[in-house]
Formats: sequence, structure tokens, C-alpha cells
Amino acid sequence: MNPFKKIFQKTKTQQPDQEPAKKYLSKEETEQRNKEFMARFEQVKNLFISSLAAYNAENCPCAYPRFQQIIGIDCRDTGNSFKCFETDLLINLSKAGFDIEKSQLTDECTNEKWTCKKCGSTYEYGWSDFSIYVERQKLKLVHLAASPKGKPAVHPIPLYLGLMGHSYPSKTEITSVDFGAFENYLTEK
Repeated sequence: MNPFKKIFQKTKTQQPDQEPAKKYLSKEETEQRNKEFMARFEQVKNLFISSLAAYNAENCPCAYPRFQQIIGIDCRDTGNSFKCFETDLLINLSKAGFDIEKSQLTDECTNEKWTCKKCGSTYEYGWSDFSIYVERQKLKLVHLAASPKGKPAVHPIPLYLGLMGHSYPSKTEITSVDFGAFENYLTEK
């Protein structure tokens, strides 16, 4: 036998009675996971819609520290590369409540200055993509014009949908919770 073939030949490390390790999900498993995620996504979307309506009935979303916390989750704060589904969804749903203009900042692929139509609070919006698979947006409070009304934000930040990306913060920063716990956190129960 050729010495190179002997050195580089494939060896069988699996026992005969073991099934081969599964590397990929089947089409059916992928479809099932997608359906489960979309059901969770719709739950959070409905929660955000009702929470924004409640915030606006009382004051405006800017007065609630937990609203500010969720829209402000930014992977750059922890030195990681991820997107937060809750952050993206809440920013998109609350966008109609802001006047948007060009920002002076240039640190993101997209920079905008958002001003609350109700209270005049200002935020810096940023969007960046880190790869073909990971992009993220954030909305950072610059000036709070509303008087704080809601309960304070807590750490670790509880999330139901969670994160997607290349690297993640520690569990002391962000933690996964069930829908009931996330709903109680956002609605301040």
C-alpha cells in the first residue's frame, strides 16, 4: 500500500451498532421548527402591539424603561455578533410613532435620528450587517423627554424569541424565558 494512502486513509470510528451522527435537519424537521418559530413570533408580535397601545394610552413608549431596554439591545455593547428578534420586531412596530431624519453619525450602514412624535425624546437608529447571514438594528436613547413611568429594566434581559448570530453574550446579560415570563416582564406584572 502506498504510504500516503495508509496515512491519509479514512478510518471508521463508529461502532457497527451505532447510527451515524446527524449533521442536518430533515426537510420535515426544518419546516416544523419554522412553524414553531412563526407561532412564537406571532405571540410576541401581538404582545408588542397590545403593549404599545397600552403605553400610548398612558403616556408614550419612551416613558417605559423596559421598552427602551428591548429596542436598545445591541451586540456591539457586548462585543458579540448577533441579532435580537425582539429588538427588530419592536423597532419595526414602533417606527410609526417617530419622525425620522438623517443622523450625523456614520458608524453604521444606516444611521437615522428618530424623534418621538408624542414626547420629543430622541434616539439614534443604526442598522448593520455582519455577514450574509447576520444583520441587526438598534435604537439607542439619546435624550429622554418623557418622565419615566414604568418599572426599571432588569438584568439579565429576559427574551422569548432570542438571538441569532455568530457569537452570543453570557447568560448574565441575556437569558431565555418562556412566553408567560416575557409577557409579565413587558407588561410589568
